[in-house]
Amino acid sequence: MNRARAINIFLKVSLAGLLVHAVWFSDLPQYKNKAIALRVVFYPLTAALTYIIWKIAQKRSKKVAYPYIVDVCLTFVVAFDLLGNTLALYDKIEIWDDVMHLTLSIPWVLVAGYLLRNRGFDRWVTAGLVVAYGSTSHIIWELLEYVSFVRSHPVESLSAYRDTMGDLLLSTIGTFVGALITAQYLWYKTHERKRIN
Repeated sequence: MNRARAINIFLKVSLAGLLVHAVWFSDLPQYKNKAIALRVVFYPLTAALTYIIWKIAQKRSKKVAYPYIVDVCLTFVVAFDLLGNTLALYDKIEIWDDVMHLTLSIPWVLVAGYLLRNRGFDRWVTAGLVVAYGSTSHIIWELLEYVSFVRSHPVESLSAYRDTMGDLLLSTIGTFVGALITAQYLWYKTHERKRIN
């Protein structure tokens, strides 16, 4: 897991730098009406969540290997989204937001797939739970975006319904891709290893 650990450290440091930039230069145009305050609060928590839960689990039960894959997936999602804001890619590239909803939803839901892969469920039940997690979390995110900046923005509010439906559709497609990867690769690989052992 040395490579995963190195990637994780790189992503954490990158996220910290991006967060400092967003706070220090919050008056830059690429941060206006982008729910940056929401991101500055929740993104560090998301990046730290794996470690916090792992430490709690360590105290309550036997020693568990650190889930670097989970940590990398979560940190990658928030760091890459914030990078898009920092470089103003959401403003410069028209389809950037659509691409992010589609692609970042895959590692986001693979977290659930990785954690559920050896819980004793059938692989398609596992995939269904991944879809449920992804769909629910995407809806919650869209609600948070609407409450935090869309409803009070004169331009964003005009196309809020269309944009939200598009975002949910693309995120759901990414979720199904992640669920399929879970069923066809993560679950299968885990259970094949158990069968061999």
